[in-house]
Amino acid sequence: MHKKTTAFPIIHATLASLLMAVAMPVLAHEDIINTLPGDGATLQNSPEKIGVEFDGVMRITQFEVTGPDGSVRLDNQSGSELSERYFVKPEEALSSGDYQVNWRGLSDDGHMMSDGFTFSIEP
Repeated sequence: MHKKTTAFPIIHATLASLLMAVAMPVLAHEDIINTLPGDGATLQNSPEKIGVEFDGVMRITQFEVTGPDGSVRLDNQSGSELSERYFVKPEEALSSGDYQVNWRGLSDDGHMMSDGFTFSIEP
């Protein structure tokens, strides 16, 4: 009579655990924890600042705001320092309408990330 070996389930479980341990750091990227203005917000007046906050450090490489009059000129666009927050000020008060914010950056682990959000200003 042959005994069935139980080594295969143990080997499979060990390999699965090893793969998960290797994959977890790859999946761990910074997430947005807040936007200013909030995503989808409707404002009464032009915002004093526009930006994003992350749960880790990010190096913002591009930050653009567009609205009904096209691209918005921004003050305080900093360079390539790592930060958990990135905020800019519109050079002029924004007119009423819908706005789109798009950003791109490098997370601390070197992965390229990008996202965006919207907000509106009432007439």
